[in-house]
Amino acid sequence: MTRTARLVALGGLLFAILGWFEAAKLDSWGWDGPGPGLLPQVLSVLFGIVALAVLAWPGDPTVEPEGGEAPWRNRTFLAYGIAMLGVAITLPYLGFILPMVVGTVVMLRFGERTSWFQAVLYGVLLTAGITLIFGTALGVPFPSGVAERVLYSFGLLRGA
Repeated sequence: MTRTARLVALGGLLFAILGWFEAAKLDSWGWDGPGPGLLPQVLSVLFGIVALAVLAWPGDPTVEPEGGEAPWRNRTFLAYGIAMLGVAITLPYLGFILPMVVGTVVMLRFGERTSWFQAVLYGVLLTAGITLIFGTALGVPFPSGVAERVLYSFGLLRGA
């Protein structure tokens, strides 16, 4: 267990270093605010810090991990995996809003076993919040879809 954790941490550290070198090629700040390299640079540093922490403290080898089953047999893992894969596949065709709502509902209903009402309410509120903050307030362009075009026509979304 300890050896495996350290190997995974070394891989994570290598990934963080490579990510940093790639992100460093992008501007971290521009005349109008944060540049395209700022977030990848920050995430590379955070990922590297976590990897170093796991290298230093890999865990207690006497403690058994929870649930000894393979992850693909876990209902929560499957729900999250299917939802994320679905969002990734449909995003270029349906835009951001519809896949995000459906993906969140699938994760909450089938992965977390919440009620349909809670899953739909949270999916809609989360997606609306992300859309209003990033698409409306910050002007981040979203992939074009039916919902994005409707919001753009009402002036609620910029760059759709």
